[in-house]
Amino acid sequence: MSVIGLLSALAMPIYQTAQARSQRQLAKLALMKSAQWLEQAATTQGSYPANLPVSVWQTPELKYRIRINSQSQTYVLTATPFGNQQADDCGSLTLNQAGQRSAQGDAALCWSK
Repeated sequence: MSVIGLLSALAMPIYQTAQARSQRQLAKLALMKSAQWLEQAATTQGSYPANLPVSVWQTPELKYRIRINSQSQTYVLTATPFGNQQADDCGSLTLNQAGQRSAQGDAALCWSK
């Protein structure tokens, strides 16, 4: 029995790390999809919209909320984790109209994995 307990104790953090990384990937995908939608909307309207439809980025399993802060010629998209995803070291992820990416944690690490 102690072997099973030891294996469980080792496996759980690995599983949780994999889950957090998976959620981060979903958030990055949602940000990219949202940016693409905004670019298409700006092409037809001449400026970036102030609102982002939930249908553009939402998936049932996503543990992030996406919000937009836009001016007519600029925007910043922010993916904010909630629930157990808040423990992720990367925290909120951002993407702007110039393609600049940032994170509360190490941006290069958070956006590369």
